[in-house]
Amino acid sequence: MSFRYNEVAYQEVQYIQSDQDSYTVKINFRVQLPTGFTISPDTLTRGPFTRDCTDQRACMADGFEYSYNQQSRRLTGSFPTPTPHYKYGGEYQLFEELNITGTVTGTPNTSHTVRTTANGLLDFTYIDKTNSRVNDVQEPFTATPSQAVFRIVPRKTVLKASFQPVGLTEGQVVVTGEVLCINPQGQSDRRTNLRFTLKHNQLVGGKWNRELNNMVDAGSTCVITIVKGAVPAGWRWKTPDRITQTESNITSSRTSTIRLEVEKIPIEVSTETTTPTPTVAAGQPVQVISTITASGYEARNIPVTIQLPKGGFVNTAATVNSTCTTTGRGAMCPAQWVYNAASHTVTATIPVIPAGGSIKVTVTGKAGFFDANSRSFTATTSATFTDANQNNNTSRASFNVTNKRVTVSLIVKPEGEHPASGVVTVSGSINCVTPFKHNATFTYTLNYAALVNGAGAPQVIHKIVWAGSNCTVTVRNMTAPDGWEFTSQTPSVYQLQQVMMDETVQHTVRLQRKFMAVAPPLPLTGGIATDWLYLAGAGVLIVGVAAGLVARRRLRARV
Repeated sequence: MSFRYNEVAYQEVQYIQSDQDSYTVKINFRVQLPTGFTISPDTLTRGPFTRDCTDQRACMADGFEYSYNQQSRRLTGSFPTPTPHYKYGGEYQLFEELNITGTVTGTPNTSHTVRTTANGLLDFTYIDKTNSRVNDVQEPFTATPSQAVFRIVPRKTVLKASFQPVGLTEGQVVVTGEVLCINPQGQSDRRTNLRFTLKHNQLVGGKWNRELNNMVDAGSTCVITIVKGAVPAGWRWKTPDRITQTESNITSSRTSTIRLEVEKIPIEVSTETTTPTPTVAAGQPVQVISTITASGYEARNIPVTIQLPKGGFVNTAATVNSTCTTTGRGAMCPAQWVYNAASHTVTATIPVIPAGGSIKVTVTGKAGFFDANSRSFTATTSATFTDANQNNNTSRASFNVTNKRVTVSLIVKPEGEHPASGVVTVSGSINCVTPFKHNATFTYTLNYAALVNGAGAPQVIHKIVWAGSNCTVTVRNMTAPDGWEFTSQTPSVYQLQQVMMDETVQHTVRLQRKFMAVAPPLPLTGGIATDWLYLAGAGVLIVGVAAGLVARRRLRARV
């Protein structure tokens, strides 16, 4: 309701008001409410004015007062104009409006009347030429009474829901629940069960509109309970599993807005690299175990690369047949883990790992050899996959490989006939290869007078051979005792493969006596055959010289 001047009375106010004067107004009102209307607590707390009078003391200081009598159902009060009014000011047409809310509680099919009366006082202020206030005038007035009639009719109304999906871009969601409508007249409450399958491709204007209850008694308060159900694969509810909303005093068709927030389940792929044996000896088996795990939601087509450490991990036949095991229903190993010798990697693409599942691959090789007592090597597992956290897609594990130095010795053993004393000398070289090359030369002396068990004493020919080396030992026979010679001067070559412990090379030497031609003695002469050889030779020479002289003379006679 509002308070306004009557047009005729307005002209009178204009007439009695001078150009430089102003006036203020205070209005007293009385509103008689019918028995079929229950004033709302909000009106009694806040007040019926356009301003909020919850702080009644502050409102009273400004001239805004009100009170309500529960017995007589009468609302009374008073209020002033906010500011002084001037002629032609344009503000005095509307003084104030009252907003009285409540609930109709009367009998259906009956009419009720609301009556309003008011009176007040116009207080005119006059200002003389000296700008002083003089001869103020107050004019009381009585407002024209007014009334309004409303009729209570029985009716039902409709409660709807506007489901608004947040985040969903595909598929469908299912919600169940109930609506409990409480009748304000004490009649039986109405409970309705709900179940909706809300498909993304059926959105209209970005929402799903559904009817919850089309038989809601006017004035009812309805409690809507929504239980969240199935969502598309790979999605989850972002908000709690249950939504409860209350719609109060439903007097006409009402739509309740219900947000359904969903989100993509973040796929999380992580790797873990382990080595069962933290320390392993060079040449011994070594394993690298890579475990790839998925969480949140299943992961598909995950490329995995296992980088094996060069030098510390040597591929074997087992490396190209890596073993793979699964955990979790639906987890699948790749058809094959492929070893690439050039990059020293094992790679594959895992078809699928379910949420909470894992794939474990074990790569077996042997520890490599190197020129150090020990060395640390690192294996790395990388999953090239876009997920929520990229920081755990790569993992590493280190292991130590120990190495040792061994010696190679030479034993020279004579075979066959040999002198009782004297010295044999042999020399040679040893050339070893691991991942690197190293060599040494040596000389060995065999004293026949000091043989032990038919052979010379062992002599170390190379004392810094790294375990695992492949070595070639070449031995050459050099000198033999006087009157003796080697049966062969061809160098002997001995191959040592994967020298892991101290090794001994045994070289065999064979001697023979040197050959001397001796002429036998001539019988009945007392001389030996060699003397006759000398005489025969001299005779042959003399005959040859004489024949030459004769031939020369004949040649000159012809000339």
